[in-house]
Amino acid sequence: MIVQEFKIGFTVASSLMLLVALPGLFISILGGLLTGRYGIKKLLTTGLLICFLSSLLCFISGTFLFLQFSRFLFGVGGAIAVVAASILLYQWFEKGNLGMAMGFFGFCMPFGTVVAFNSLGIMASIHSWRASILITAIVNLIALVTAILLTKERRDIRPAKITLRTFRNVDIWILGIAWALFNMAVLGYSTWGKTVFTRYYDLSLEFSDLLAGMIMMGAFIQPLSGYISDIIGKRKLLIIISQASIFVLILLFPKLPSTYYLALALLIGLIASFIVPNIFALSGELLGVKKGALGFGITNTFLNLGIILGPLSLGYVLDSTDNSSLFFLSMAIFVLLGLIFSSLLKARGSLYFEKD
Repeated sequence: MIVQEFKIGFTVASSLMLLVALPGLFISILGGLLTGRYGIKKLLTTGLLICFLSSLLCFISGTFLFLQFSRFLFGVGGAIAVVAASILLYQWFEKGNLGMAMGFFGFCMPFGTVVAFNSLGIMASIHSWRASILITAIVNLIALVTAILLTKERRDIRPAKITLRTFRNVDIWILGIAWALFNMAVLGYSTWGKTVFTRYYDLSLEFSDLLAGMIMMGAFIQPLSGYISDIIGKRKLLIIISQASIFVLILLFPKLPSTYYLALALLIGLIASFIVPNIFALSGELLGVKKGALGFGITNTFLNLGIILGPLSLGYVLDSTDNSSLFFLSMAIFVLLGLIFSSLLKARGSLYFEKD
């Protein structure tokens, strides 16, 4: 609908997604730093207020340039709000319960995506794309009011002052790189999976859609996998085992008949559910609870880097090689590189904390 209204191509239209993710590369770490100075509630409400106002701007956009600006502004607010919200989890769910808390946190985005795809798309088809944006603005307003009324900071755990020494913690950067590589593989698959399965394996559009989205289904058990990781307490080990398993499963796609693809995609999604909460939990544990916002800011920066580079790099592989086997091989290489970086972590699990 946006393509027709503004008379643009699909490549230009895709810039709207890029502009939402782009601020996360630069704002996430800054948001972690500002949390210590201005407090969690102020940053959280500021981020949600920006999201609400930018959604209204998007709703009234008369030109595509103005629409792009509103989406960029939404990305700024989203990056601030996500980092601020994460530190609340580090405050209220320390050590032994952090994996489960991060499991619920990681579950929110896929759940919201599923709800949005199945509701806002229908709303847009019945009315217009602006109607779906208006609903987004209303949801952001509800989130803003909820944050104002219900957000409570623990006064006994104030964010610590961030020094240059904090940025010298090599583990948090290693964790971020591993996280970016994992997301490059997963989001590249989610973006191009439908194209690969229809073009190279002659599968139906409906079944290809299912396969491309099935890898996200594991997100719905992340609270359980996070709880299990709290019990086991070996976050680094769980991440490495999961990455190794996913590496092998990805390589099986070109080797097996398509009748196995649904089981493969689902299994990858289930195994991936052990990576996400442990990455989020370690990002706070590596720097200590009081510096958790900076840790999450760094990992969120690398998340957005993976969101941008994954689809671009795997799309380039398809364009330059026209080979599905190399597509899956590239995915597997991303996961393998992430595994190598994860193995370099000094953290041994939830007992590892930098002194606050």
